[in-house]
Amino acid sequence: MPSPSSVHEQLTDILVRVVGCPADAVVPGASLKELGTDSLTIVELADELGRRFDVYLSDDSVDSLVTVQDAIDAVVHHDGATTPARSGRVPTTLESPAPPVRDWEHVQRRRVAERMIFWFVVAGVLVGAGLGFGGSALIKATGISSVDLPPISNPTTAPSTAPTTTPEPEPTQTSTTEPNVPEPTIEASKPQVAPGERFVLEGIFPAAGEGAELQVQVKDEGSDWDDFPIETTTRKGGRFKTELYTSRTGERQFRLLNKQTDKATPAVTVEIG
Repeated sequence: MPSPSSVHEQLTDILVRVVGCPADAVVPGASLKELGTDSLTIVELADELGRRFDVYLSDDSVDSLVTVQDAIDAVVHHDGATTPARSGRVPTTLESPAPPVRDWEHVQRRRVAERMIFWFVVAGVLVGAGLGFGGSALIKATGISSVDLPPISNPTTAPSTAPTTTPEPEPTQTSTTEPNVPEPTIEASKPQVAPGERFVLEGIFPAAGEGAELQVQVKDEGSDWDDFPIETTTRKGGRFKTELYTSRTGERQFRLLNKQTDKATPAVTVEIG
């Protein structure tokens, strides 16, 4: 049976990836719910623990998971339950890495920024209302209430000659050429990996620049491109780098799609298994 420390280490890795909690918050007495899990993520957490330690956690064991220590004990003191027979297995999202977990400090900074934007909007509304009331009071104080303009009268005599029209010159079409922008590139750190083994996709998206959101996509033989449950953001110069793994075997193609422009990198093939 695995040691409690090894189970704790793997459980911390899973929780950080799935719910985005800080690693130092995953202590034995911590409540799984307070760390950000719900009924669905607890099931996925149990499946991933079982996969990593080659055990099957029964439904009763999963229902009893309340704290981090409960999850550790469920693996260390496994009740001997075996995987039930299934006619077809549907892979869970934990077979692939969960969408990238944003750094905890980054999440906190984003929340502070959102609050600041909200208060800026409120302040703008209040300032606008104050200027509106002030302008109305100023108009009343100067005694200006309305301005009478003389009526526009029709001409009394018709023009002696009909107006002549001059043809407008047709606009000339100017050809514009887009600057030559290098095409995006992508490469995998390994051409072949074992099921569940991590590998890295990295490359450059020159036209995207810094801060563009990229969606990892996967394509299996005989199927169309589908979103892989992971995203990443370009860095300076349009560079990107993301780590992933999958348990589905076979030859799989991967690419990254720019969500703003719908432009994708070339495909790279990785053999799983």
